[in-house]
Amino acid sequence: MSAATEPAGTAGTAPPSDHLPTGRPALEGGPLEGEDVGSLVGIMYSERSWAVPGWLKAAFFWVVVLSFGGLAFYSGSKRIEFTQLMVAGAVEPEPWGNKAAPAIALAPGDGGATVDVAQLRGTWVLVNFWATWCAPCRDEMPSLEMLNRRFTKDGKPVKLIAVSVDDDWAEVNRFFGATAPTFSVLWDKDKKTAFSFGSRKFPETFLINPEGVVVAKFTGPRDWYTQGAVQYFDEVFAGKRKAT
Repeated sequence: MSAATEPAGTAGTAPPSDHLPTGRPALEGGPLEGEDVGSLVGIMYSERSWAVPGWLKAAFFWVVVLSFGGLAFYSGSKRIEFTQLMVAGAVEPEPWGNKAAPAIALAPGDGGATVDVAQLRGTWVLVNFWATWCAPCRDEMPSLEMLNRRFTKDGKPVKLIAVSVDDDWAEVNRFFGATAPTFSVLWDKDKKTAFSFGSRKFPETFLINPEGVVVAKFTGPRDWYTQGAVQYFDEVFAGKRKAT
């Protein structure tokens, strides 16, 4: 029996044109009319390796780093601004024109030694005008006491003075009883000192800087011993913020 033979014309011939070269994946659906399969394969399946240049990677990295850095800085600055507004809102300081403080030379009652605030230059002075017949004044006295204790504990360079406009000093003594406050209480019997500050409604409080200038006014009662109030004074005394 003769050996099997290949059909005539098939030996040594190239594969049909719709077959891809060896090692190439087949194109789905085949080429469009008029397109050459070999040229399509060269475009879609290029063996050339593509690499991103190192300088482009570095540039992209620094763009991302600087973008996040700028965003963090903006966020931080806004957070600080919000905190300052929150702290200021706790005490609501008002400007007083940065004018020199009027003279305060008063005694604690009829028999005590006169205290002259002018002699306190070089330190901060917080002056509170009040009266025992003023309910809001009485309400804020405990928080003023706590604030002054905090000042003393932290060694703050500030002197707290409460100036009573009562007609009778006995009422002041009766109000405090046997426990004297840690701050000075002076008597402005004729209210001249209070009037020199423009105070006719009570309580009103003034912050005097070490140069003797009124840098802030506080109208009405406060809870002086809140986190916001303590932080406000800490930052003002440390020069981290303006009083108003």
